[in-house]
Amino acid sequence: MNKPKLAVSSCLLGKKVRSNGDAAEFRPLNRTWSEHLELIEVCPEVGIGMGVPRPTPRLVKDEERISLIDPMNGHDYTDKMLEYAEVQSDFLVASGVSGFVFKTDSPSCGLEKVKVYRGDNPEAVRDGTGLFAKVFTTLYPHIPVIEEGTLSDQLQEEHFLARVQFFNEWLSIGEEGWTASRLVTFHADQKAFLLSKTPEAMRSLDKIISKLFDSDEHPEHVALNYVTEAQKHLSALNKRERIPHPMERVVG
Repeated sequence: MNKPKLAVSSCLLGKKVRSNGDAAEFRPLNRTWSEHLELIEVCPEVGIGMGVPRPTPRLVKDEERISLIDPMNGHDYTDKMLEYAEVQSDFLVASGVSGFVFKTDSPSCGLEKVKVYRGDNPEAVRDGTGLFAKVFTTLYPHIPVIEEGTLSDQLQEEHFLARVQFFNEWLSIGEEGWTASRLVTFHADQKAFLLSKTPEAMRSLDKIISKLFDSDEHPEHVALNYVTEAQKHLSALNKRERIPHPMERVVG
């Protein structure tokens, strides 16, 4: 069986692409995860032609939108980043990625609490999301994502890897085309893992499965709705306990 593919912010893999010309290596990725996962590096800022080193771009909010701005010369990279993010996200998904590890606090890759500046106020508010990360998660809400800062918690690490394995199994079965029978079997096979989360997750997924027989909706659409709903429930670690899923072996 092929290794699950995981997109990763390039700096976390030791690539010197950060604004200061340095890396921000998250060592478990290269030392452990790379043995079990195919890691695909992505640096959106370098991808749109920003140099290394460079002034750290800022998220700046006005009345209309949040923009990605070079604080030294005021250059606006927003449209270029949004276009790149859409194309690159589509490429990664077409390549079969089963998850994405984003760089914490990055104006392009941060998932939450990224600094946002407003007007002439020199103080930023940590209430933003990096532009690339925002596009990716909006277009593909069913794909597991996390910041490397969260992965310092071993249970969070195991939980994320279990989500990646769950999604990779969904992808593998879907390669042959979804049928009602395949989706019912997948749902049954994942029962123990899903029940380790919340009863609410299982109940809502049971309802989606029932639509296979109560409506004319195509199984491909039902399968996508199924995995999106599953990942919505799995996105937060609600139980501080070990996860009964084979992917936890990745973290040793």
